[in-house]
Amino acid sequence: MIHSPRVSCLARNQASLETVALRLAPGADVRRELLEIAKQEKISAGTVLSAVGSLSHVYLRFADAKTPTKLPGKHEVLTLSGTIGVDGVHLHMMVANQQGECKGGHLVEGCLVYTTLELVIALMPEVRFRRQVDPDTGFRELDISTNL
Repeated sequence: MIHSPRVSCLARNQASLETVALRLAPGADVRRELLEIAKQEKISAGTVLSAVGSLSHVYLRFADAKTPTKLPGKHEVLTLSGTIGVDGVHLHMMVANQQGECKGGHLVEGCLVYTTLELVIALMPEVRFRRQVDPDTGFRELDISTNL
């Protein structure tokens, strides 16, 4: 077990990962669909392993920004990563526009699939991800537990 004053919670899971592969169709709101999938599949802890596709509408919240920024035009999804838990998702995304310029930030509602978004999600059924307010940051931060 790792012990460090900088690690607030840690779970080691020796079980095999389960995976869910899916494709989001044109017009799907990425964040809303992932929240719905988490509910339907009863995902207690998961992470996005792979995401490939395109978006017709992109909204990202940049570091320390209060509101999201709309990016004009269509974009390719280069990366999508983060955690999926029983009470929400925390996802960051990097996209490229038609000139190849890249932007990344916090995934918010309103990001709509253009042609496809192919996803593979890893599930950790013996782990639970929750969001709890951290008194040090004031934000809902990841709380990890095991042995459901």
